[in-house]
Amino acid sequence: MRLTVLASLFLFAGAAFAATREVVPIHSSTMANGDLRYSVTLKIGGTSVETQFDTGSVGLRVLPGVLKPQDAVAQGTPAAVQYGSGVRLNGTLALANVSLGNTSVRVPMQLVDSISCSDARPKCPASKAGAKDFLMGGNPLRGEGYKAILGVGMLRNPASNPLVAMGGRWLVVLPRPGQSTGELIINPTVAETRGFRTISLQRFAVKPGDVSAYWKDHGVQGCLKRLDSAQQVCGDSILDTGAAGFHIYADALQGNWPVGTPAHFSLAMADGSQLGQHFKVDNGGGRYVRYITAQGEHNFHGINAGLLTYFDNAVLYDQGAGVIGLKSR
Repeated sequence: MRLTVLASLFLFAGAAFAATREVVPIHSSTMANGDLRYSVTLKIGGTSVETQFDTGSVGLRVLPGVLKPQDAVAQGTPAAVQYGSGVRLNGTLALANVSLGNTSVRVPMQLVDSISCSDARPKCPASKAGAKDFLMGGNPLRGEGYKAILGVGMLRNPASNPLVAMGGRWLVVLPRPGQSTGELIINPTVAETRGFRTISLQRFAVKPGDVSAYWKDHGVQGCLKRLDSAQQVCGDSILDTGAAGFHIYADALQGNWPVGTPAHFSLAMADGSQLGQHFKVDNGGGRYVRYITAQGEHNFHGINAGLLTYFDNAVLYDQGAGVIGLKSR
């Protein structure tokens, strides 16, 4: 059976599931280098896994040595993903019952069997440890990080975002620096989604077997500006809980913005207005600004905006409507 048909069958099963509200704690951790990372506790089959929570990618992916044989049914279809860090996860698709709180759906996920670095980033974190010892989001030599990653982006991927099958709307209230816990609200109420300013996303072309719309959540229009100079970068942007600060992906690299630099980041809203944040560049708290070589399977050029928007706003994702919503906290 073709992969698109397999995926659509299980997304359809999820769509038939009664969309009930669920509140799942988002846990915060600080790595030794000061980077903030976030995780949720989910269950795959009968195994509970503390899993990195990543709005900048798509798909549930589990490293070797975590699951029991009965937790997931391997499909034999190759699956791979590459992250902006250069880490590449290789493996196969599997079908599994995935639970967050009391909500469970059967969806395709990736069983990882090998980990490597992209040619452009040969010293990526995967170069520090083998597949058995590798951890996502931290320094595996220090035992930092996670044995699984949950990508809840809105793009199409064979290893699907389980939140789409759980109802297709979710609200992220991320822990601020210094807070240990936030909330992932699956299928928020009408009252909880009132008053959000929205960003309209561009839709991907429909493919046979699709039962959900898919959206270019990396195409949000943003501008990052230094207030002590005329330097400004505008273009495609993404909000990303898996990135600790701002990364400007470009062919021509420049120096990182110095600590203490006054800066402003703004997003273009659907009504033509701008939503902006003033901040001072720092090494922590989602406030650094660094250039990085544009590369990878999608060759993204633009701004990975990381965490800062989440600290000032609750962020709503609506897969059916194709919008991201922001509301001041």
